[in-house]
Amino acid sequence: MLRANPKYVLRNYLAQQAIEAAEAGDLTPLETLFRVLKTPFDEHPEHEALAARRPDWASNKPGSATLSCSS
Repeated sequence: MLRANPKYVLRNYLAQQAIEAAEAGDLTPLETLFRVLKTPFDEHPEHEALAARRPDWASNKPGSATLSCSS
């Protein structure tokens, strides 16, 4: 099961946080996401927060909620 399902996946709220930080001139969150997502099946104990469920605050924040398939 662990070989078929990555622990780390790009979630909307993580991407939105990285975008907002980059717009403010801080590329650290983007670089961290990129580094972790290059090896999504590996353990990254220092970045466990990136594998967590979406926090409650992100459910209503623009750019952070789930996307629909319709466009």
